[in-house]
Amino acid sequence: MSGLRGSLPLLILVGVVVVVIGSGIFLLTAGRGLGQFLFGRAYAEGELRGYAASVLKEELRGSSCQPFDTDNNGYVSCDFTVASQPNVTRSLECAAWGFEGLINRGCRTRLPNFQ
Repeated sequence: MSGLRGSLPLLILVGVVVVVIGSGIFLLTAGRGLGQFLFGRAYAEGELRGYAASVLKEELRGSSCQPFDTDNNGYVSCDFTVASQPNVTRSLECAAWGFEGLINRGCRTRLPNFQ
């Protein structure tokens, strides 16, 4: 019986660590989804504005970016027009809100989806 009492604090500690790690993973996952819902579109469109100004040397006329990174590649799809060609819609992928968006910056050409 004394062996069980000696290992009880260790079992409690392991239980607490499992709960803390599990809660952290849940909060990161839920926080990412909530953050993309609240800030995703504005964040990606900001990345698109910066890309258009610095790389394309164009002024955006209109833009529409998806708020959610559905394929978990750190980018979302954006369609946009520029002031010099307002009738031509272009497409890019721009950095998504979240941890991946801190690593992936700016925009890139939309990659084909092979499934």
